[in-house]
Amino acid sequence: MQITVLTDEMLQPTLAYLRHKPYRNALLLSNLSQLRERCDVLLARDGEQLIGVASTYHDLPAPNLIFTATSDAAAPALIKQLAARNPRLQYTTMALLPEAQFDQLQNAAILISHEIEFQMVVEPETLRIPEQSHVTRLTHAELPALNELAEVAGLTVWHEGALDLGPAFGCFAEKRLVAMAATHFITPEIIEIGHVATHPAYRGRGYAKAATAAVAQAAFALAPHVFLMVLEQNTAAQAAYRSIGFYPIERFYLARFQVDVS
Repeated sequence: MQITVLTDEMLQPTLAYLRHKPYRNALLLSNLSQLRERCDVLLARDGEQLIGVASTYHDLPAPNLIFTATSDAAAPALIKQLAARNPRLQYTTMALLPEAQFDQLQNAAILISHEIEFQMVVEPETLRIPEQSHVTRLTHAELPALNELAEVAGLTVWHEGALDLGPAFGCFAEKRLVAMAATHFITPEIIEIGHVATHPAYRGRGYAKAATAAVAQAAFALAPHVFLMVLEQNTAAQAAYRSIGFYPIERFYLARFQVDVS
């Protein structure tokens, strides 16, 4: 087995490898396409056969990685070499992984804690647009209002660059931005919706559902697959997403762990 850095020559074969399971490999697909310049990517190969991919971001405030491997031996090799290249990964690191990769992670690192998230998807045929009439496409002109809403709603991963990644929609009430939904990434195959938030004083009125449905509708003009992630314990959000046509397809594990590179 050989671990190598992703090259331009291997980009298309690696994308083809990941496209066999676009929902499960969505984060890696984004790291090899729209977010490529922000990521470090390693490949595991057995001869000419690709058996694993791992990636980390250069600019996230918290260390984070993602991987997939069709060989159990490839997973620890990828994780340890990626951590050796990126010393930040030798501290407490996060990964959002499907069950098979979560099991592989536990054989390659010291697990500290984990939470379960559901991957929920929507189809053009299942999407239901609420009758909420106050949905607006958000632009950079609304950045001050977006930043304020993200802070009061407690969004931990919001960043102003989200508006450059894909569509964002929001709802205004009393001249205030009270809900929003935006895009985590766009690839030709799949789009993740994120940054969904509602002002605490305006919750329960359907604003976030309307914004999320508007982003999903816009996303289907750009890619055939659309999804979002929601924590297992957030049953209220799950019910809201179901009401506009989303449904769960897989459990993911948001893991915190440490890598031993010795």
